[in-house]
Amino acid sequence: MVTLPALYRKAILYSLATLASLLASTYTLYSQSVRIEVPPTVIQGTPFQLVYTIQGEAEIERFDNPKLNGLKVLYGPARQTMSSFHSVNGRSTSSSSTSLTYTLLAEQAGNYSVAPTTAVIGGRKVQVQGANVRVLPRKGGAAESSATGNGRYLYRAIPGVTTVYEQQAIPVQYKLYSTTEFEISNLKAPEYDGFISASEAEDDGRRQLVLENYQGTNYRTVVIREDVLFPQRAGTLHLPVSEIGIRIPLHGQDDDPFFGSTTIVDKDLRTTPVPIEVRPLPTEGKPSDFSGAVGAFRMKAELLTKAPKTNESVTIRFTLEGTGNLKLAKAPRLQFPESFEFYDPKESYEQSISSNNVRGKKVIEYFAIPRRVGKVTIPSVSFSFFNPQTRRYETLHSQSFTLDIKQGKASSALAGEGADGAIVHQQGMLPVRGELGEDGIPLFGLIKSLGYPALYLALFALACGCYTLLARSRRLRADSLSYNASRANSVATKRLRQAHKLMREGSRDAFYEELMRALWGYLGDKLRLPVSELSRASVSQILSDRGLEQSLIRELTAVIDEAEFARFAPVREGDMQHLYDRAAGIIGQIDGHELHK
Repeated sequence: MVTLPALYRKAILYSLATLASLLASTYTLYSQSVRIEVPPTVIQGTPFQLVYTIQGEAEIERFDNPKLNGLKVLYGPARQTMSSFHSVNGRSTSSSSTSLTYTLLAEQAGNYSVAPTTAVIGGRKVQVQGANVRVLPRKGGAAESSATGNGRYLYRAIPGVTTVYEQQAIPVQYKLYSTTEFEISNLKAPEYDGFISASEAEDDGRRQLVLENYQGTNYRTVVIREDVLFPQRAGTLHLPVSEIGIRIPLHGQDDDPFFGSTTIVDKDLRTTPVPIEVRPLPTEGKPSDFSGAVGAFRMKAELLTKAPKTNESVTIRFTLEGTGNLKLAKAPRLQFPESFEFYDPKESYEQSISSNNVRGKKVIEYFAIPRRVGKVTIPSVSFSFFNPQTRRYETLHSQSFTLDIKQGKASSALAGEGADGAIVHQQGMLPVRGELGEDGIPLFGLIKSLGYPALYLALFALACGCYTLLARSRRLRADSLSYNASRANSVATKRLRQAHKLMREGSRDAFYEELMRALWGYLGDKLRLPVSELSRASVSQILSDRGLEQSLIRELTAVIDEAEFARFAPVREGDMQHLYDRAAGIIGQIDGHELHK
């Protein structure tokens, strides 16, 4: 006889087994993917391959042949199955894939398409995407040049636009054209004059060859470098000459394909300077707060402190993002009421570079401490920029913030709102002291209360804390390097304040000297090294070894370079303030990282 609990257990086990089976089958179905591979460009009369790769171990029950729309099938589909097994630290993984390969031929030049098709894999119908193929004419192609040994080679600078406004983004490609095989031996990057360049990360050497027909000749082409440039002045500027060295095979006159001689020779190629017409930014309709931002941007303002109190920090965050030269633009200024004690804002910036523009995101956080209670309004801020697409200036406005400041714990003074709306202080009522007796003796009530012993305990705790701080200070002073490292940020802040004072006084040379002392002094104290042993290379290597991000290291070296050369550069309005903001920001960002020894 089977009991009721036993029936429950069997039912539960059966349900779990069914669920596991469903999950396994679902994983098998959804783990299937079909990838199509076909060259985007081929030459007329040259065979090429169309490959479908099916990932996973499920059975391919049906795969419909695609409609090739003018392409001729020479062979296929050829089916091949591959499996791999890996074992690392006792953990084993395996994978399997099946490929179907068609060998195709295009008899005429033009654009062709491989239509989407369907397949049934593991009992599930799968939609397979199509692809497009461009067929270049055979005449004057790369194959002919290779056969005769008379190769053609070009190196071109290709701007996306040739007429722009000041500070407008210009995408530039440096492309190499060759009709034979080649190997890059050296490369000289262009040196821009009148442009600021935003480039991708350092070249990793991975480049993709693409067939392209240019001026009636088929070339193997490869993009060597991609830059996004921002012109800094109006007029006719030129993309500078860039040089590249390649090694190419030079075939001898002997027609014997097996024993003919081939020599590898070096060849240098240069780009032709390309003129760029730069229009000045219009003066009509120019907002008073315009700081040079050109592009398309949006702004977001947030009050991060939900319950503001006196003597406690209030944080307001502004986020600017969009495409253009946001990195060079000044952040909007936020005006706090007079009853607030405010500090320099914290600013961070990140960007991503595409083939035709730079997308940036700048976050500015403002910190202030209210000293009075009551309702106050922080006015909205504006950010103006020139939009080259609409050819006019545009201004973004944030919302204003109304804060109801409550009394904080650390203050005894009260404040309120007067009849005219102004914030006024209200002093608490003093207790009335008796004319005779012990009530007239100052502090006699405190001595009688339980607070008197508590006062002794508080004084004892304070003395212990002071002793601990003094002991720590003595230990730090004994180790001068550790002591300097602990005070690196405070010393740099004092020097930055002095540099800011010199900037306001217009002492240009003294400002840059003090700014450099702040940067190098901070690095020496933070890294516990004498300033005499520091250099751009050594600092970059040490910071990289201690785990600092490469983007911060590049920004640091850029700030140092600009500070060193700024005093010899022509004076421009806003240069000193911009460099000061960047230096203060990079010190704050480095100080916020834990530099592992």
